[in-house]
Amino acid sequence: MQVDEKIAELERMRRIKEQMEQEEQADTTENDPLTVEKALEGIHEGKLDLGNGEFMEFEIRKYFKQEIPFVMFKNFYQASQEEDSGLILVNHDRNVGQIMSWNPEKRKAVTLNQWANLLVNGMAANRMHAKVIKKEKRKTLEYICFEVPAGSSVVWNIMFRFKDRFQWFSGNYNCLAQDADTYGVCMEAMVWELDQWMSGQEGAQSDHAGEQKS
Repeated sequence: MQVDEKIAELERMRRIKEQMEQEEQADTTENDPLTVEKALEGIHEGKLDLGNGEFMEFEIRKYFKQEIPFVMFKNFYQASQEEDSGLILVNHDRNVGQIMSWNPEKRKAVTLNQWANLLVNGMAANRMHAKVIKKEKRKTLEYICFEVPAGSSVVWNIMFRFKDRFQWFSGNYNCLAQDADTYGVCMEAMVWELDQWMSGQEGAQSDHAGEQKS
């Protein structure tokens, strides 16, 4: 084999090796599950690659008199309804929704576990079986992830509420259970982002109170 042929053969092998490495890396990336932390990074950047060829964009919009900033899927929802008592956003094609409810009546003080039990029992009273997947407490809010059968499908939900401030507010985001690892993870990250914002507000208020005392 001539020198030129050897060089060409080595170059061909190098290209094949590079192609195999790229495909292997793509497969690994595609198989990596989306985490709340990664989705939170996407919210901060304003967009996220879901890994299946689909990109999601995010935006922050303030609602209600207190102007609470909620993270939304941008250019995504086909229908919306806004009233003094709440906001409903729906994508019918993807079966994704975000609901924020504003109730002026102070809610009954119950623990997170009691709240989850009330949810399950309330669903059972309406002949619906709610399966609690996760219960978590954050700094300023707490939430429950649960699934509910709906016809031939199963709907994944994340319901959250604030611990102290805005106790008259609650939210419920949902998608199909089959999309819980994408849309569902993004929605949980939205709740985390809201908690971080509330934590920052409380920290700023504490600092301001300390300055006044000094």
